[in-house]
Amino acid sequence: MKRGSICLVLLLAMSFISCKTEKHNFPIEKEYWDVNDYEKVIFDLRFTYENNETKPTFDNPNDRIVLEKLTNSKNYSIFLNDDNLNLNQKKKVASDFISQWKEMNKIYAITDTSDKFLYGKEMLEIWQFGLGLQLAAFNLKFDQILANSKDAQSEEVEDKIQATIAKLMINYDDYLNLAAKENSFYEKEKETYAKGINTYFKELIQVYPDIDYERLLKKATSILEVAKSSTIKTPLKNLIALINTQKDKAEQA
Repeated sequence: MKRGSICLVLLLAMSFISCKTEKHNFPIEKEYWDVNDYEKVIFDLRFTYENNETKPTFDNPNDRIVLEKLTNSKNYSIFLNDDNLNLNQKKKVASDFISQWKEMNKIYAITDTSDKFLYGKEMLEIWQFGLGLQLAAFNLKFDQILANSKDAQSEEVEDKIQATIAKLMINYDDYLNLAAKENSFYEKEKETYAKGINTYFKELIQVYPDIDYERLLKKATSILEVAKSSTIKTPLKNLIALINTQKDKAEQA
């Protein structure tokens, strides 16, 4: 091969590598990602990957850092715990993160021809990132309602709190619905699903024991009746027991 041809081949190879690098340019050098980072990363993950191109996964050591960054709760908590931001500013940050999370949920919700999730663990970890985020956002909304009210015991305040609780219950209810697709998950992914219930639902009930969890109780009970996997059944049973325990305590109070 002539020297000129060799140089041309090398230049083309370097150009290809450069394009691939620029195509998926994630800000992994940053310790934490803000909303703008999320917007760019989510766009990249959703729209710049070819159909036959594998997205970053936890199992791939070369790009798992992308998922670890994407699902790091510290990305939003550093803002929501920042004493330099007022309540309204924090609520705006939480709302922006939730908007990005809704887009995140569309990245990995892909099934193959046998109806198995291609990225089950990644999808579930993103869901759990959202559960923690929504609870943090609910805390802020709760504080804001009380801060802006003249009478914390008024009917107006109670109505606003109940409306906020209803939205939170819908999103947690949606996570429970994923159990209806248990056949689409591999066993390890079912374990990841179970971790979400054991962690975030337990935290929700412990932090807000007086909320009416009847909606979640009915959903968990109905799913338990048809679930086949013990990995799915066990956290559902634990959730039902926890809710019933809280109900008994409330009735005895």
